[in-house]
Amino acid sequence: MRRPAFKFRWSATVALLVVNVVAFIIQSAVERFSNFQTDRYLALSVGGLREGFVWQLLTYQFMHGGPIHLILNCWMIYVFGREVEETLGRLNFLTLYFTSGIIGGLFQALAGLLPFEAFAHPVVGASAGASGLLAAFATLYPERPLMMLLFFIIPVNMRAKFLLLFGGLVTLFGLVYPMGNIAHAAHLGGMLTGIVFVR
Repeated sequence: MRRPAFKFRWSATVALLVVNVVAFIIQSAVERFSNFQTDRYLALSVGGLREGFVWQLLTYQFMHGGPIHLILNCWMIYVFGREVEETLGRLNFLTLYFTSGIIGGLFQALAGLLPFEAFAHPVVGASAGASGLLAAFATLYPERPLMMLLFFIIPVNMRAKFLLLFGGLVTLFGLVYPMGNIAHAAHLGGMLTGIVFVR
C-alpha cells in the first residue's frame, strides 16, 4: 500500500511488533541457555491442551520458528494492521488480532486430532492473528489496489479481495496436501475470524 508519508507513532500495531521481537529474543535465549522445554509448555499442541496448558492458545502467538518466520509475520501485521486499527480502533483491533490467533489455534488443534502426522507438530507464530488482519482488511477495503512482490521479486498488482481469495485457496490446498510445517488450519481459522469479526 502506498501511503502519502511515513509518520512514526506508537500504536497497538507498533506495540505488537515490538512485543513479538522481544518475545523472540527471550525465546531464543531461553532455548539456548536453559533446559526449559519451550515447545512443550508454550508452543501450541494437542498434547499440551490435553494436559491443561490452555495458555498455549496465547503464548504460541508470540513464538517463532526463526528470524524469517518472525519478519514475515511482522511484515503482515504492519502492512494490514495500521489501517485496520485506524478503522476499528485500538481495542477492537487487539480483540480481532488475539481472537483470530486463538480461534486459529483451535482450528489447528482440531486438525491435530486427524490421523495425519503433518498436523501433529507443535505450532508457533503470529500467522493466525496476521491472517485475521489480512481478512479484516480485505473485508473492509475489498477494492483497495495492492502491489505484492511475488517471490520477493516480481511485482503483481491485485485488489485486496483477490489477495484474500488467493490466500484462502493456498490455505485450503495446504490442508488437503500438507507440506512442511505450515499451520494452514490456523491460517484458515484466522481468516474466517477476521471476516466474521468485521461483518
